[in-house]
Amino acid sequence: MFSFLKNWRKNDAGQTTGTQETVKEESVMPAGEAGLKTPVPTAVPEQTEQATSLSLHPSWEKEMNAQQKYAMSFMANDLTAIQVGHVALAGIHLHPHEEGVEVTAFVRNGLPQPVRLGKMNLLVLIGDNELFARQEFDLAELDEIPAFSARPWSFIFRRENFLLKDVMLLNWKLAFELAQKKLVLPQQLELEESWIKALNDTQKNSLIELARNLPPLQPNEVNVQSVQLSLDEEGAYRALLLIRNGSEQALNFEKIPLSLHDAAGDIIAQGLFELGSLTVNPHTSKPWLFIFPKESIVKQDADISRWKTALIQ
Repeated sequence: MFSFLKNWRKNDAGQTTGTQETVKEESVMPAGEAGLKTPVPTAVPEQTEQATSLSLHPSWEKEMNAQQKYAMSFMANDLTAIQVGHVALAGIHLHPHEEGVEVTAFVRNGLPQPVRLGKMNLLVLIGDNELFARQEFDLAELDEIPAFSARPWSFIFRRENFLLKDVMLLNWKLAFELAQKKLVLPQQLELEESWIKALNDTQKNSLIELARNLPPLQPNEVNVQSVQLSLDEEGAYRALLLIRNGSEQALNFEKIPLSLHDAAGDIIAQGLFELGSLTVNPHTSKPWLFIFPKESIVKQDADISRWKTALIQ
């Protein structure tokens, strides 16, 4: 039985748990981007917003008493209307668990038809979009969620997926990873929406592991950290770099002359990169992907078991 329901039973028995269920800020995304196992209708009803009613999974229906169902229904009815054509997460409870933390939330269906979700990365965020935990869940376990319904579910985030330690989990939020406009990893490594959607899981995990092990930025320190290098199908080198800014001022880049070096220190490729308007805020880090096209390569069959980049003077 979920500890969430156990706590409610303690309340029913007159025991105080020290927690109170309040709905957190919602994470909302278009249903078409949520990897639904059911097709999304092309026609959307005329109304733009719709209330959602409580829908309990059979396992929850069996375990909850009438008073708990009434309280849960009251919370579901108190949710703001959802934008039609979207799905949402509305966190209501976070509690310690023997494996980590257990987060209970309403999973909301804003479609005029039942939906079945699939595997998705979910996040626990604190403060200003700081990433506390990230883990994949199979939302198909919720079964089919009826049209315009809110189904409560508990998600256990394992301790090995925590990115921060010794923090107060007060101002928290449960979120779909792909719904985030901004994400802040340890050591203030910022990811913007385009990066969250463009990076694959391997690249995200590399950044997260890097962020976990980065030394703190020293005052006024500015450096570039190598993250990942690969050779794509078109013969171009793709170098993922991390630009770190420990100064008190934002750094703005429009152009960067850059060379790529192999394990022997030889130049593999070089070029002038037009960045548009890359801004790295004070005391933060930001990734950027530099693509060295095939025609810029000056050394073939280079050993890239160790590599680095350098500014061209």
